[in-house]
Amino acid sequence: MPTKGVRVLLNEENRPVRIFRDRTWRDFPEGQVVEMTKAEAVGSIREQVFDFARNPLTGQFECRNCGRIITWKSGEMNELIPKGSGGEVSLENCEALCNSCHQTGANARHSDRRWQTAKLSPTKGPA
Repeated sequence: MPTKGVRVLLNEENRPVRIFRDRTWRDFPEGQVVEMTKAEAVGSIREQVFDFARNPLTGQFECRNCGRIITWKSGEMNELIPKGSGGEVSLENCEALCNSCHQTGANARHSDRRWQTAKLSPTKGPA
């Protein structure tokens, strides 16, 4: 069975920055929107979200809430506006958090999701 694709908005470097939830992708010029697998799109966006959480002095990833050091495996991507409330997976709507902040945040209505994001990690992700 073929994997279902999602439509994504690409930045200048041809990296996904937004997964469309609706048909608003039609508002963007041809070539800026492509279809790819959901795992590939989320993995790439997650990688970029973690790059934003990298401390330039130490090179380590830090929780955007408490500053705790996180790793590619221990950190979690959080949507500021949850998908259930109309949010989307995008660079503007996501942040890297430690497991503790992710589980106790204002939007924490789910259990541990590390098993889910692990399968969306790129084969060669950040350390």
